[in-house]
Amino acid sequence: MKKMLVLLFSFLILIMPVSALAAPSPLTKVSSAARVFDEGNIQLVSYKAYIEVESDITRTYATAIIKNISDEEQSSIMVGMPSHINQNTVKLDNLEVIMDGRRQRLTSRKDRTQREKSEAVNLPSRWSTLTVKLEPGEYKVIDITYTTKNQKADNGTDMIYIPLEYLSLWYGLPQRVEITADLGDAPPYMFEPNPSALPHEYDNAGRLTWIYDNTYPNEYIQVFYQPVNLMAVEYISAQAPKDRAISSIVNSFTGKSYSLTISQIEQYLESQSESALRNELLYIAAMSHQGLLQTAEAVEIFNQLEAQPMFGELEGTFKNKIIYDKFNYLQSLLTDEDTLFDYLNSSRSYVMDNAMFLMWIEEQLNLLRPASSAAPEAVPDPSAEEIPSPGETQEEDADDKLVKTVTIGQYEISVEILFLGILAIVIILTTIISRRRKRKYKSRGYLFR
Repeated sequence: MKKMLVLLFSFLILIMPVSALAAPSPLTKVSSAARVFDEGNIQLVSYKAYIEVESDITRTYATAIIKNISDEEQSSIMVGMPSHINQNTVKLDNLEVIMDGRRQRLTSRKDRTQREKSEAVNLPSRWSTLTVKLEPGEYKVIDITYTTKNQKADNGTDMIYIPLEYLSLWYGLPQRVEITADLGDAPPYMFEPNPSALPHEYDNAGRLTWIYDNTYPNEYIQVFYQPVNLMAVEYISAQAPKDRAISSIVNSFTGKSYSLTISQIEQYLESQSESALRNELLYIAAMSHQGLLQTAEAVEIFNQLEAQPMFGELEGTFKNKIIYDKFNYLQSLLTDEDTLFDYLNSSRSYVMDNAMFLMWIEEQLNLLRPASSAAPEAVPDPSAEEIPSPGETQEEDADDKLVKTVTIGQYEISVEILFLGILAIVIILTTIISRRRKRKYKSRGYLFR
């Protein structure tokens, strides 16, 4: 009887997640149901997923490449997607599977996995499945898309939980696993608490990417992020649930009536100068100014709040936003790099338990190394010329004292050439004189013969 293997794309969520990302696992068919199966010769070559997080929903686009590693036998597998995730509390909507250029028809099957015999956890109650045949050595590309509704923790924190533990159940190692979570213009201070695994790439604008080559990734990845504006109004509303003036301010801010929000806050603080929510309301006023592109006014309020307590346990996140916004404002004014460096360097000590934001600060500090710490350009100094050794000095002095040329008339003649010329003349004269003497002696001999 042929074994049926299943490619499982399942979502697992722990606590209050925004979305879960499918991670493939082999399954086998059991009558009209399915169960996890960790044997066989089907390899997950690669798995890539792009998670697009919006305000209310999350869209996931995943692509898996699978291969029949057998060179001789055909294999049939089942591809499954859970109908619900997060312990059957979140439904997968708009589920669509594309293979070979065609949309695939899905069949609903119950899960029959024996928990005590499988390492898999948090399995769904049902799968949406299809059957796929692979020839020996054949590859298949499977595209999967779906949407899920977002969920939040009680304090307003959102979370993405990405389960990847099923990857280890496949034959061999995946060549590449790449996960990208795109939170859309999310600044680095928002990622708090820290991700369970820091991303390998981060573009400082809300896109985080994890890449694993020829290895199993972490069993899961959790990413937390805090939408500051929304958390601010939720915190204020929770602290004053029966205060109509506060409710009116919150409604105006949520409706983007920023000018009205600012005037309402000013009136409220004039009548309630000792309000316990004074700093929080001033923060809302600052964000309203930002909404109207009145950055200077917003930063002026931030300067007042930088050393003040606010938002209870969430204070760190809001203070990090002040640091981030104030730095960008100073940078827009073409502030000198020394001042920018000093501001970020001094602010770094106030950032607690936010690794992503600290990474951003360190990156900016590396780019803003103050001019005072840079080595000055070397300027040629005539007095600092290389001093020769005593031996070299004596040789140079001796060379300077030697006469190297002699001027005769209009000509400047080298001493060496002059010396050779004189020597040649001496030799010629000596030869002439010698010959004359010999002739004289010969003449005398003839007379006395």
